[in-house]
Amino acid sequence: MAVMWKLSLSYLSRSKIQNSFIALLILLSTLLLSTAVMILANTGNQFREMHTRTHGSHQILTFEKGLNDPKAVHNWWASQEGVDVSDLLTYRTLSGISFHGTDIPNVYLYMINTPSTPGAVDKLIFSSGTSQTVPKQGSVWIPTSMANAYDISAGDAIGFKTGTTTIELNVSGIVVDVPYGAPFTNTARVWMNPSDYLDDVQSLAGNDNYMMGIHFDDYSAHSSYWEQYSLEAGGPFLETKMEFESISSFYLIINQMIGFIMVFLGVVMLAIALITIGFTISDAILANYKTIGILKSLGLTSAKTIGTYVIQYSLLSCIAILPGLGLSVWVSKFIINISVSSLRVANRNIPVEGVGSAMPVGVFLFAMILLFVVMYAKKARSIQPVQAIRYGMSEMDNTRMARRMNSPLTSLFGFARLPVAAVIGVRHVIKNIKSSVLMLLLTTIASSVLVLGFVLLTSITGIVQTAAKWGYDNANIAAVVVNKSTFPKEDFKQWLQEDARIKNAGWQGNITGVVSPDPSRDAKGQISSIALSVLDGSYQDLGFETLEGNNPQQKNEMAIGVGVAESLNKEPGDFLELYIEGEKRTFLITGIYQAIANMSISGRITMEAMNTIRPNYGDFDAIFINLNDPLEAEHVAKEMNNHFKKSASVVTQKTLLDSVYSEAADILIYPMSLLGLLFILVTFIIIFSTCRISIRKESRTYGIYKSLGLTSRRIRLSIAMGVSALSAMGALLGILIGVYVLPILLEMILADYGIVQLPLILNGGGIVIFACIGIIAAALGSWFSSRVIQETSPRMLVIE
Repeated sequence: MAVMWKLSLSYLSRSKIQNSFIALLILLSTLLLSTAVMILANTGNQFREMHTRTHGSHQILTFEKGLNDPKAVHNWWASQEGVDVSDLLTYRTLSGISFHGTDIPNVYLYMINTPSTPGAVDKLIFSSGTSQTVPKQGSVWIPTSMANAYDISAGDAIGFKTGTTTIELNVSGIVVDVPYGAPFTNTARVWMNPSDYLDDVQSLAGNDNYMMGIHFDDYSAHSSYWEQYSLEAGGPFLETKMEFESISSFYLIINQMIGFIMVFLGVVMLAIALITIGFTISDAILANYKTIGILKSLGLTSAKTIGTYVIQYSLLSCIAILPGLGLSVWVSKFIINISVSSLRVANRNIPVEGVGSAMPVGVFLFAMILLFVVMYAKKARSIQPVQAIRYGMSEMDNTRMARRMNSPLTSLFGFARLPVAAVIGVRHVIKNIKSSVLMLLLTTIASSVLVLGFVLLTSITGIVQTAAKWGYDNANIAAVVVNKSTFPKEDFKQWLQEDARIKNAGWQGNITGVVSPDPSRDAKGQISSIALSVLDGSYQDLGFETLEGNNPQQKNEMAIGVGVAESLNKEPGDFLELYIEGEKRTFLITGIYQAIANMSISGRITMEAMNTIRPNYGDFDAIFINLNDPLEAEHVAKEMNNHFKKSASVVTQKTLLDSVYSEAADILIYPMSLLGLLFILVTFIIIFSTCRISIRKESRTYGIYKSLGLTSRRIRLSIAMGVSALSAMGALLGILIGVYVLPILLEMILADYGIVQLPLILNGGGIVIFACIGIIAAALGSWFSSRVIQETSPRMLVIE
């Protein structure tokens, strides 16, 4: 045992830098894998905990169209057992705020007349400010999502745009408002003092609207409640209904994306770490072949020889795994807190669950490392003392090496055909085939991760270029109707007709369609209603895209989202029966599209279809406008917004999308940067270690090169050139994997949110630059590892 300990400590002390890098590699593997496990363990936990704590809504009903009596609907639901309802909240809608002298147009607000009694559903949790029954006069409560998006703090003053004037109110509280507090939203509920609401908002032209939240003791039974409502009310609910899936989706999507990517890459990192350890042991045995042969001739058994490596890597693993587990807790807390920051209370970190799950990860890693150590160290059993002393390797390996170096492929890189520097670099790669394969694999993975991160962030920040593929329109300008009762529809139409800069326009309304029950299908998991878009205009002209088929053109046609198609097992050419405002209609499905809004539980119909149900339908929510010259969009939008600011908000599509998805990019950039840095660091570490091992094995050859007149710098550059050429091949493969393979994994996650084909923006120059980062890391790793050639004299290299 004493001999084993001495040999293990000798190996550790003799290769301090290499062993330090291996320990760091184990630490990074532990960090990545345990962080991924904790993120997945916490995905949804924070939302579910806050939803339970606030007794949050499963559905939100809004009454804006006058099709149902709000009080009657509220009374019916309040009388049901197993159901809790919020107060019937009175509100008006406003658009746009001013903050610190800056106008922010793309913010849509429900100005709530705060009830004097705390509600049983959607209780407000104060993140900052003093908890009170209602806001003080002259002040409001805003949700955490709005505060985070625009860096608003309690005590700040906000100007709320009413069209003609601005209402100046102080922020006395920032609250967690679960239904309207998700990240990546430009819609918020602003809770007002009743006196302020009466004086400042209710006095404006227009009518009050109402909303209510419904909480089910058993959410899976909500369909049966709605069926009972339709029977007793004499017809279906015709106003707008927001489902629980829509409420929860944006709370969960980022964590699931990050967690899934990190699990995949964590497994890849673990595989690389184990392969590297196995490779290091194999080369260590080969480098110490003569020494092991001599020790075995002196009586050291094979079991004790294996035991020296087990002790060595057990010590390295203990030193590395424990700090890795500790760091993973900190990193996972950081990522989770930024991804669900709208659920944080009083700037306190959200409690991270599943910390205990990191310990089994550490145990698993330790066991896997020891397993690989034993598996690779078994090669020491076959060492024959005589062969070891004579060849420095087994006779078979010596013969195989000679054949490889004298193969026809190798002869192509002879000294007579290529420059000496190129020959040295290429032979270094060919002779050490195992390490070369490892370097190729590593640079491929590193480049693919960097390319994926760049493409993903570019695709989100540039979403305006692919808006139609996310389910949005592709028009230049969007006018959102804020106050329908005062909106001058005819004046707006006249403007559209008379302005020569406007190419075409489409008026869009939103209604709810109730799916006709089908006894032949299993009701479990089936959707009961879908969000319908009604367009007075051409879907094609406004840039709406489909994955299959076409958008509707006739009154009996419709396109459906992929969520509807999957749930109802429909495809183009099938028929779908819907109840719209109590009228049953049968539609021919002409196309299927994807949309992140409403998780693709939606459909598109024409104005002609709606007119068969309600003649002269005019309940529009937005107008999409195309220009003859898209470059004029900013100027035209500003003109129209100034003219119709009393009842509408007119902005460019870029403004509309950037205000929502820039936050997603800000959140994603941290974990993706972390993954990129980790893989760059691992690339450097592993290539440093493998090159160092290879150089030590070839020290006699490099000593001869130096004695023949080659300088250390020239030899080192030759090795770095060979590794760089190999890394360039890996970078090319990495580009293909990062662009075409890894996005498929993301699509597996996004499919649950309505996106089955991830819209990517491919910036060729940026992709190449990020892929080349792995080449730089590989070149630097090989360059620094070859310092031993510079620091050692030719005589010592030959002796060594």
